[in-house]
Amino acid sequence: MGNDRAPEMNMGNDTVPEMNMGNDISPDMSSGILECVGGVEKIVEDNKITENILSNPTIPIQALQTQLQQKYEINISVMKAMRAKSIATQKIWGDFEEQFSLLRDYIQELKRCNPGTTVKLDVEDEPNPNSTTRKFKRIYVCLGPLKQGFKVGKRDLLGLDGTFMKGPFPGQVLAAVGIDSNNGTYPLAYGIVEAESMASWSWFLQYLGEDLDLFANSNFTFISDRQKGILPAIAKLFPYAEHRFCLRHIHDNMKQQWKGKAYKDHLWKCATATTIPQFQQAMEDLRMVNQPCYDWLKQIPPQHWARSHFTG
Repeated sequence: MGNDRAPEMNMGNDTVPEMNMGNDISPDMSSGILECVGGVEKIVEDNKITENILSNPTIPIQALQTQLQQKYEINISVMKAMRAKSIATQKIWGDFEEQFSLLRDYIQELKRCNPGTTVKLDVEDEPNPNSTTRKFKRIYVCLGPLKQGFKVGKRDLLGLDGTFMKGPFPGQVLAAVGIDSNNGTYPLAYGIVEAESMASWSWFLQYLGEDLDLFANSNFTFISDRQKGILPAIAKLFPYAEHRFCLRHIHDNMKQQWKGKAYKDHLWKCATATTIPQFQQAMEDLRMVNQPCYDWLKQIPPQHWARSHFTG
């Protein structure tokens, strides 16, 4: 059900025309068969289906089909069940294309309500200069109050992460967070890009550095889970910054092959050793337990995850 088309944004002032979704044909319930799309829309008006989808957005079509047939005691085809789910999902989450068409208004409202906010919008090249729409590519957002708060009480540590978007349009959500005085998560900036790559991470980190007054020679520490493209992007933009790897993600990768608390304890012992001899002894203990696991962990440079090798 994916859609590789990039959403279009209305670049003019024209309003988006409303579509008439009504259907004057009533379903023939006497035959026990739902005969028209209008009948599906009437079923969606029942909040039961929207509640089911809201609680379980990934409900299989066949399961939804069975639920509808049992509730209404009628035969519903797979296509009509898909249609019902599509209408209910749109009712819950809204129309994705319409939301993208309101992106410029959203940006202006962010800036109006949050003075000092930075928003960078990137669109695909349009060969027709007279076109009133552009295809969305990337967006970067850093709210002014969060930016100012970080500069006042900042700690020289930033966490970077990315995750897949859900919905009909593909993409990745990138985020940067700090740590506040209570050791809590302090959100700083977020963005939507076409994919995780060196180009997209460089684009995101460039604007983040401008907002937080980070320069190529800044003494700063980034922590990440080694997403695709992030290593060369940080090395290029902030060559003097420290880059740490998230130990939780290292363990998640490790337990795909070596499960159990014993391996987790060995990893933690290696990571928390405060001197290089202690680290070497912890690694040797792991080697005695499992040589392949030792070889796998040894491939990850210790200066990125072991305290004994940290420089600051």
